[in-house]
Amino acid sequence: MRTTVEYLDALRARHQLPSDYALSKRRRTVIAAAALALLTGCATPRSAWDRTDAALAGAALTATVIDWGQTRYIAKHPCANAGGAATCTDPYRETGIARHFIGERPTVGQVDAYFAANLIAVGAIAHALPGPWRKGYLGAVTVIELHYTTHNKRIGIGLEF
Repeated sequence: MRTTVEYLDALRARHQLPSDYALSKRRRTVIAAAALALLTGCATPRSAWDRTDAALAGAALTATVIDWGQTRYIAKHPCANAGGAATCTDPYRETGIARHFIGERPTVGQVDAYFAANLIAVGAIAHALPGPWRKGYLGAVTVIELHYTTHNKRIGIGLEF
């Protein structure tokens, strides 16, 4: 399965567009995130948010931001578990859901773009869901993020912004 970037690059090549015609990956991500934010801003919530929704959203946001910081740490220090790059034979790598979007050894820019888009998408989906489904969704996001962040902490991954 091709990623969106690969699809757009193949489309550009097929239509013989100049290489400077294509937007950079970062610009495409920013444009997609802005479009998503604008589109979801036009939607009306299916039901009002209560205190439980807000608490779950806060927990999901907090856990996701912690995961973001840990993933940035991995991108900046892939060999921290080996005492430095000179002795590194098995560097840290992304093993969570994000690896399908940013690869096993992402750059800090890829990590930032992914998590910015992820936070927007989680908020947009939560905004569109009716109350009981919203609670389940935000609870699931929180549980998944807590699973990854506690695993990362256990294996010695730090937090860095």
